[in-house]
Amino acid sequence: MTDEVRRYIQKAEHALEVAEDLLKDGHVPDAASKTYYAMYYAAQALLNADGIDVVKHSAVESAFGYHFAKTGKIDTKFHRMLMSARKIREIADYDIDEEIVEPVALLKIDEGRAFLSVIKDYLGL
Repeated sequence: MTDEVRRYIQKAEHALEVAEDLLKDGHVPDAASKTYYAMYYAAQALLNADGIDVVKHSAVESAFGYHFAKTGKIDTKFHRMLMSARKIREIADYDIDEEIVEPVALLKIDEGRAFLSVIKDYLGL
């Protein structure tokens, strides 16, 4: 495993911890947004470990689906979780008319934990 993969996993773990802290402090939309980044970094680690180098969020999502979900290496539900988390992040960060409520943020954090766990298991961490 490369140093870059390890750093992505560390960033994912840190982002998830920050998301949990944000939720505890009542910053619900920010917690949901940060959870997406935890998943994004974990997906980056997985792709990087397989020699796939993409940066754009849409490209990470697409490559994850194509190389891991579609092939059955990772359950397709995790690809759906990543796509859903990105949509929630966009609402949290950009939408002034829609608010992310605590149950949604809590669900995303739970999904973020599961997502990170399956990636780490796949990578043998």
